[in-house]
Amino acid sequence: MTQAAATPAHGPRAARWWPRADASDWTHALQLGTAVLLAFGLSALLRLPEGFWAVMSALIVLRPTVGSTLGAGWDRVRGTAAGTLIGLAGVWLHHLPGFGGSTTSLAIVALLAAAGALLPSLRSAPITALIVLGSSGIGDHSALQVAALRAIEIGIGVATGALLSLTSLWQSTARRFDAACAGVLRQMAAQLRSAQNATPPEREATSEALRTALRALAIQAVGAAREARLIARVRRRPLTADPVRRARIAARTLHDVTLFTRVPARQPEGAAVPDARALGAALAQALETAAEHLDTQRELPPEALRAMVRSATEAAPGVPWVQPLARLVAEDLVLIARS
Repeated sequence: MTQAAATPAHGPRAARWWPRADASDWTHALQLGTAVLLAFGLSALLRLPEGFWAVMSALIVLRPTVGSTLGAGWDRVRGTAAGTLIGLAGVWLHHLPGFGGSTTSLAIVALLAAAGALLPSLRSAPITALIVLGSSGIGDHSALQVAALRAIEIGIGVATGALLSLTSLWQSTARRFDAACAGVLRQMAAQLRSAQNATPPEREATSEALRTALRALAIQAVGAAREARLIARVRRRPLTADPVRRARIAARTLHDVTLFTRVPARQPEGAAVPDARALGAALAQALETAAEHLDTQRELPPEALRAMVRSATEAAPGVPWVQPLARLVAEDLVLIARS
């Protein structure tokens, strides 16, 4: 394929605005579109006067994966419920002498906003309370009745978003986490291969990119762990995977791999120094092999990994610190494969 054929027709600048989407992205796009139609349709079916509040609530709650919905999404559900109840109490207060006007509403929303800064589960409460407190009479309904109707609409939206998130349960978040973990291992391999030719700013940029990738992997691991526990309960099987532990081991692997690029520069003058290029290439091959097995979901025997890393030490005969560090990397990769 020529370079021109490989370039998207809309050009590289447009590609930044329209990035390539995978199956999970299309699934979430379909979920969001369905949430809008379903939430509004249910409101219309129940003849609720302002169905767009249900749509807004569904879009606030719905997340790309079940794991993220069970975590941050569940906080939004609790915050929405708290904001609805407190908003209804505020509307009731408006009917009491001395509590009318916008001062009471602003005080309630301000207190909820301050509470949301301290309790993450209440971050969506001030927005929901403001929606309810902004109620005014519609037709034959009083402000209190409209507030109650909005609470029902918000409940419909929350339920719609939560239920639609379950359609991601079979999207295999754990599989995507494995692919992300494999990508991090490949970045480590690239760091080893390029360490000898890279300038200090380039090495720092590579390290920062790896740290960013590890932070993203840790976030993804939490969602994958939640989904793994849910699937284990649904299938009534013991939990066999631990994505959070794998993310921690990946971070430790980066530390151990980085030592191979830093220790040689700290050796005293005249000390035995390995062939850094050959050693880096051999260790990079072990990392890439582990990544390939994660991608293909094939079992990688621990002894094969250990033997591969041991072969890397052949590039450093007589260098005492290489073998212990190589063993650390080997055990890291074995634990990643097992976890």
